[in-house]
Amino acid sequence: MTKSNVEKGTDYEKFVQGIYQAILAAQGVQNITVQHNIELMGKSGCSHQIDVYWEFKLAGQTYKTAIECKAFDQNIPIGKIRDFYGVLLDVPNLNGVFATLVGYQSGARCYAKHYGISLQEVRAPEDSDWQGLIRDIHLNIIAVSTRITQFAPRVSQSFRSNLAPGQTMQFQWKGMSDEPFIFDQSGAVKMSYEDIRRSLPSGGSTVRDQSHFVALPDHILKVDGTELPIDGVDITYDVDVNTVSTSILGQELVRAVVKDVESGAVQFVDKTGTTRGPVAPVKDKC
Repeated sequence: MTKSNVEKGTDYEKFVQGIYQAILAAQGVQNITVQHNIELMGKSGCSHQIDVYWEFKLAGQTYKTAIECKAFDQNIPIGKIRDFYGVLLDVPNLNGVFATLVGYQSGARCYAKHYGISLQEVRAPEDSDWQGLIRDIHLNIIAVSTRITQFAPRVSQSFRSNLAPGQTMQFQWKGMSDEPFIFDQSGAVKMSYEDIRRSLPSGGSTVRDQSHFVALPDHILKVDGTELPIDGVDITYDVDVNTVSTSILGQELVRAVVKDVESGAVQFVDKTGTTRGPVAPVKDKC
């Protein structure tokens, strides 16, 4: 169902209300509620409808801001700015901001600048807003993991020669994979199980039953309360390579762009309410 111009205008006013609530919060302004569609009484005795409004007190002074919103698909003419200025003159100490989707005619810009009315473009982001900025991030994460399937210490010859014929020895090691269990002759830590696993050559491709010898001459494997002299460790292992692709799309994250017409400064407001900017200020001349 196609929305009427009034419905579109109301939707835009609420959109601007939410964006400025986020901007004020990001600037550290606390306990301010940005209101929609309120009435303010002027000095003339006339009541004025205000699309978006907030006020706060600082050092005994009350600061009031009114935003006039126009969801136009063409540049705002000077007449709309003059009408808004009439409201600002009638309501004491009221700061004025004008918000629209597209832009402003040159006369409207000059008139607003002279009378201190802030002109803003508040809208969804467009392709041109990303010029000179990173818009999308595409990540390819290649995860290489190794899994040891066999771990066989090479016991030193001097130790084996001291065993009785037919004698067997059985050990059991329990511990964390990063817990040191191989030491040099002085007792200094050399390697853990995890250190060995990480040192295995992977080649960057998925393979099975790879063999590798980790040379550790004159080292001690401390296991089950026993110190076992070793020359190294024979390892059999598998390698798995997995690729995960993901994208971070700026267009999907950014809720709105707020451009100050006078300075050209742009703020991005994302869908969590976080603001970025202002960036790339470029003066707009009358």
